[in-house]
Amino acid sequence: MTKKDNAFDDKLCSVPNEKYQKFFDKFKEIDTLDVSEWRIPHLLAYFCKRYKEELGNDYHWKFNNPSPTKCFEVWQMNTLIAKLSANPKILKDYIDWAFDTLVKGKNYKPRSISFITREEVVVPYKLNVLLAGQKSLNVDRSTVLPATYRDILKNTAGLNISTYGDLAFLSQMDPMPDNISQSLEEMVDQGFDREVLARIV
Repeated sequence: MTKKDNAFDDKLCSVPNEKYQKFFDKFKEIDTLDVSEWRIPHLLAYFCKRYKEELGNDYHWKFNNPSPTKCFEVWQMNTLIAKLSANPKILKDYIDWAFDTLVKGKNYKPRSISFITREEVVVPYKLNVLLAGQKSLNVDRSTVLPATYRDILKNTAGLNISTYGDLAFLSQMDPMPDNISQSLEEMVDQGFDREVLARIV
């Protein structure tokens, strides 16, 4: 390793070279690109956005390699993809869930992106949230709804519902308002299992 490389390793906040600058320039694209078109830079941009929103500080990149495609954060995101899914919508939902469940309103202050790749975090999400609509698995009343379903409820019914418990309560309305009924139908079309709500209630 050259002397220049040693100096590079000490930098945590400033952009070390043009390759990283081009990589970070892609971050702003999350405001215009559809989530389905997101790639690793966009997913990392969203992670950094949520990190700052919940912790009040910018995420400190390790810059452990002069090439951003080989850096620690990209490696961690590739690890998450291998464990969970390559679908950017699922990954975005998971990032939201991780921050909403583990960080928001809690004393936990992760310093590394690696907290979202731990087995004890990935597996419960995979079983209790991601696969809840496909298998007879239980979810807790406080389990956060995936963003896909929250968006349907907001756009179709005008409701800000964030947890399975809140949705289970609304699903018991009799008669059920048309906007809620329509939202549930759209959610089912996206893979939601309404039997989950009955098990919660």
